[in-house]
Amino acid sequence: MDCSITLRQLTMIDPAKRTIITLAAACVGILIFIPSSPSNAGEFIITPQLTCGALGDSAAKQQEWENDAALGKAAALNNLGFMYVMGCGVKQDAQRARKYFEQAADKGDAQAEHNLGYLYDRGVGVAQNSALAFAWYTKAAAKGFAQSELSLATMYQIGQGIPKDPVKAAELLRQAADQGLAAAQYQLGAAYDSGEGVGRDYAQAMLWYQKGVAQNDPTALAAIGYLYETGRGVPQDFTAAMHWYRAAAAIGSPIGENNLGGLYENGKGIAPDAAQAAIWYAKAAAQGLPPANVNLGGLYASGRGVSQDYRRATELFSIAAHSGDASGEFYLGVAYLTGKGVGQDYALARYWLEKSSEQNNSLAQYDLGIVYLKGIGIEKNFDKAINSFEQSSTNGNSDAQTELGVIFEYGIGVKQDRSKAMTFYKMAADSGNEKAKSALKRLSD
Repeated sequence: MDCSITLRQLTMIDPAKRTIITLAAACVGILIFIPSSPSNAGEFIITPQLTCGALGDSAAKQQEWENDAALGKAAALNNLGFMYVMGCGVKQDAQRARKYFEQAADKGDAQAEHNLGYLYDRGVGVAQNSALAFAWYTKAAAKGFAQSELSLATMYQIGQGIPKDPVKAAELLRQAADQGLAAAQYQLGAAYDSGEGVGRDYAQAMLWYQKGVAQNDPTALAAIGYLYETGRGVPQDFTAAMHWYRAAAAIGSPIGENNLGGLYENGKGIAPDAAQAAIWYAKAAAQGLPPANVNLGGLYASGRGVSQDYRRATELFSIAAHSGDASGEFYLGVAYLTGKGVGQDYALARYWLEKSSEQNNSLAQYDLGIVYLKGIGIEKNFDKAINSFEQSSTNGNSDAQTELGVIFEYGIGVKQDRSKAMTFYKMAADSGNEKAKSALKRLSD
């Protein structure tokens, strides 16, 4: 029985699935209300990506807002809260910021309510408290505040402090999207793309992505590229995919950069060019996109497009793993298992494989099964091995299905069961697993 464990080829990410949660967290930041004139007011959204420089003369703004705050104007109180939470022209003071937000919220200011929700959501100047974040976001959303509707949708998507409810999440996304919030338009498109909370409908996904694109949303641009790359609702067209990815990358989308790298690496619509793939993966990794670190690490591990460097590969896998990326966790576990690029450490290998397995990574579940089956750095445990293989099998891993076939055929830690062995071999064979096909043929003769 071949139980070898190797560094596997990496794949690109699906922007509709892999970033739907992180996008919402990244795009909903501290908000500030900028009066454009005494009689006409507009809203200016500040996200964590922007800086205090967007305010202009912060000293003059501070004086103006302090004067207005003394008159009890909610917008000024909210803006002072922003200045202190960000440290714009003043010493950063999240506690003082919270007090300003609370004063504005007491006056029914939706932006301040949202900002209080943000503080509790992220634990900025206060203990992280999802229940209070939900409560403040709900208050602002009840006033039709789109950013809070998006934040609530995210909480329902991931079950943060509340039970998961993809249907409710989709409803909130539509409310925010209908108000023209680009991030919500992208997210709603992603819901239709994945079928989460709504019926899967690629035409609707394209429609909402295009609305986001009309507002120059970089992730929506990348998402349209992915529709063309995979032929979802449109004819598969790698040239069109590259066009959309380039457009996204041109305005700083790490997803566009990463997926461009994938086209170059796999030769889709263009001659394979691992060196170009490495360049694009590096650009995305520099922006903190965990899957890009994994993909770049894969090139360093295999020596494609860059000089082979297991240590650098492991560093990149580690960055992704510590960001919670399941693939990064898996490959870091494999690195510790094989001792390539890092000192061999079976305990750490199991730790990272288990972390990845908990995120339903079928490769990690398979390798963890091998660890327990073979007793690699630990006593053999057939029950845990079979459990890991079954999890991997459920997630469609044909190697795990084949291992289960072997286990039941020969009675490894279980009672021999030819019927079960045949069932697992057939599942794997239907997926094209050659080893399973041979076993199935042998048992059928």
